[in-house]
Amino acid sequence: MKSHQLFCSACDRQVKVLISEAPMGEHQATVHDDELICMEIGDHCSGALCPLGAAEPQAMVARLIHSGEKLNGVKTVKGHCPTCEMDAEFILYGKGKASCTVCGTACKWCVEHVEPL
Repeated sequence: MKSHQLFCSACDRQVKVLISEAPMGEHQATVHDDELICMEIGDHCSGALCPLGAAEPQAMVARLIHSGEKLNGVKTVKGHCPTCEMDAEFILYGKGKASCTVCGTACKWCVEHVEPL
């Protein structure tokens, strides 16, 4: 994967992106094209499509999860996934949305309670 800095119009600044490379050579099976993976997905990703990767925010999170890259700089919370039944980290994006880093399921999230220090 190649790392680049691109200007994102959604958050009005430069962001780090990765570009996955499609396999080289002739192929008989369906092969995916290069994909752009935003490494700074977050609250500002509330639109229908990412202006850089032409993907919905949940699809961009799925690309990030499948890339296997470390989640440095991405906001996460720990919780219990209702789909895979595992305690996992969830990547936060948009307004109140999160995706499980184990199975990729998208769900809504909220803080149930906060305990004093």
